[in-house]
Amino acid sequence: MSYQLRNVLGLHARDAVFLTRTLKAKALSGNRPKNFVICNSYPKSGTHLLYQILYSTPGLKRWDDIISVQALCGIMNTPNHIRWKLGSAPNQSIVRSHLMHSQEILDILGEHHCKPLFIYRDLRDVAVSHARWVTKEKRIFLHDIYQQQSNFDQQLMNSIVGVPVGSPFGSNLSQPNIAQDFSRWHGWLQDSQTLAVKFEDLVGERGGGSEDKRLHLIGQIMDHLQVNLSSEEIKAKFGSYAMNPEESHTFKKGGKGAIGGWQQYFKEDHKAEFKKIAGDLLIELGYETSLAW
Repeated sequence: MSYQLRNVLGLHARDAVFLTRTLKAKALSGNRPKNFVICNSYPKSGTHLLYQILYSTPGLKRWDDIISVQALCGIMNTPNHIRWKLGSAPNQSIVRSHLMHSQEILDILGEHHCKPLFIYRDLRDVAVSHARWVTKEKRIFLHDIYQQQSNFDQQLMNSIVGVPVGSPFGSNLSQPNIAQDFSRWHGWLQDSQTLAVKFEDLVGERGGGSEDKRLHLIGQIMDHLQVNLSSEEIKAKFGSYAMNPEESHTFKKGGKGAIGGWQQYFKEDHKAEFKKIAGDLLIELGYETSLAW
């Protein structure tokens, strides 16, 4: 059985399970829509950091699954997969997701009462995190391609410029460059129902950021969720030193979740390619003021 056919059959079996769970939940609830908080992110942008804050918020439930537009094997998930998986989540859940911005996704979320949040990050740090992840995670469809590279510099370059179809020869797998990839998520930044947050504003002092920015942003998150907490309660409950650092590597200053870690890994050729591909995007997102970095 071919790799592609085996994975397609596996995805169909998986979706049948979610459909069954969704139908059962609808029958029990009288087909009423559920209430969800959507913890959405551009991949490798700090999903768990935002999730940790959300599951520490009164009235919300953890859901230990994640909804993505793409399966680990590289096959794109269908709208029905996203619909059925979302429908299988318990009411009042925090739903972690990697969902691009499209009318189909908005329509699916609109079938429930959803409060979406979207976290994004300096795309240079995203590229470093992505290269590490693909290299270490054997289930990722690009893993074997990255393993064929002789060093991390080449793996990082793949995460910046992408992987074209047919490279290496005969491969049907591909990955767009980082600017093309992010463009599919860009719409969340202007979505009127979504609160978009920067990873760097959320890390606080443990991650090398500003504690004032962190607490101010958490206040905005609570307002978005219509959770009534005073500034003193927010500081006591959500200050980066008040939370358990073992639950998220992001809080370990100087660790892989720290701000600006890309500077340790980017060589001049990485910088040159990134500027060509996504330099203007960095400026638009507020991470640079010019291409002089």
